[in-house]
Amino acid sequence: MIVNRKKFIKTIGLATLAALSVRSKNLFGQTSNTNSSSNPSKSNSVIILGGGLSGLYAANLLKKKGVQIQLVEASPRLGGRILSIQNPKDQSMFDLGGEWIGDFHSLTRKLVANLGLTLVRPNWTSGPTLWDMNKFSLKSKENLEKLIEYQSKIPNNQIEGLDKISLFRYLRYQGFSDMELDELDLVVKTFYGESSKNISSYALLSSLESKKSLFQNFYKVEGGAYQIISKLVNILNSNDIILSDKAVIVSQTKEGIEVILESGRRLKAKELICTLPAPAVSQIKFEPGLPREKIYGLLRIGYGKIHKEIIELETPILSPEKGEGIIDWILPSNNNYATITISEGRAIALENSNSSIAQGLLAKSMGAKVATSFLSLGQSREGFGSGAVSIYNPSTYGIKEELSSSFGPIHFAGEHVGEVSGTMEAAISSAILAVRKIT
Repeated sequence: MIVNRKKFIKTIGLATLAALSVRSKNLFGQTSNTNSSSNPSKSNSVIILGGGLSGLYAANLLKKKGVQIQLVEASPRLGGRILSIQNPKDQSMFDLGGEWIGDFHSLTRKLVANLGLTLVRPNWTSGPTLWDMNKFSLKSKENLEKLIEYQSKIPNNQIEGLDKISLFRYLRYQGFSDMELDELDLVVKTFYGESSKNISSYALLSSLESKKSLFQNFYKVEGGAYQIISKLVNILNSNDIILSDKAVIVSQTKEGIEVILESGRRLKAKELICTLPAPAVSQIKFEPGLPREKIYGLLRIGYGKIHKEIIELETPILSPEKGEGIIDWILPSNNNYATITISEGRAIALENSNSSIAQGLLAKSMGAKVATSFLSLGQSREGFGSGAVSIYNPSTYGIKEELSSSFGPIHFAGEHVGEVSGTMEAAISSAILAVRKIT
């Protein structure tokens, strides 16, 4: 369904950004022609699959180069894992995904500045944050620092050995105590939605070493991260975007690329950039079929599950506090509000519960803290990729390079193939690399 520009721009600029979760056919008052075919000038045109940050940024870069684009998003909203909601009491904004930007996320910080947005650092992050190596014994801290340095210098022929072991088990072998392993695991689950028991040692040690990792200091976009999405969308034309439709067949032809959507609509272009997460890519029929190694990579990459809820507390908290029961962390936010983080199967269970059951589960997991309201419960999250944090399980070394490699005129991007997965920086950097491949 092509979006009506007047209604689209009006909607995208609403203060309540979560309104975009309304189904497109109701939101924009249009229906699609399921038999139509779009065939822009194939000598200078690109189809983009995925309307998250990576896809939208790639679209903007291509538009600046004068390339005709058509962006296809399967859900009725844009933004992928970035979603902000508004507090009706004071119009303040809260992020449910895509929230943190690090000190060394230079591409993201540059984009934020170019879009006229401002970064702010929450007061509680000026001290020790969720990741604090000082909680480890001196011996364990020194060992971890040596391991981080070791993985950065390890010969290629030894990387696969380190990659075959989970970080949890590797550190246990190195003598870390159960308490220290639990401290590390809690932080890893909060950032990646998965236990360090299921993530490659090499992948996590690389992340700990990188200045762009999630373990560094972090900032937020003032007024909500979804403003990045809103401003990127406003730069595009309404006929550049197709919502609530997805690619089912991608064919390479003599002229370039043909994409058949679920609605039956056909799109043609010279090249294609796919920014979809691995499970969505694996559901598309490619003609000719994808190389065997790329298929294996798509099937081997994992995805963590992170769920956030915004609550109002009777008494505000000033620093992060560990949760109980299903809750990992309770993080300070605006005024009396806090962000609750939940991961793994507990997050899935909460999302599958109705609002009253979910509220009861959360209340029982908050200990002595009293919630006076649950701001985000019941908010529509349709099209929100809350489970789209890629993780590299043990024995996955080398698949990122395979997943990011081009297949003829088909190029791949997304946070899962960026430098440090799970970050906005990864989504942006991968989009830049994909656009550079466009001939």
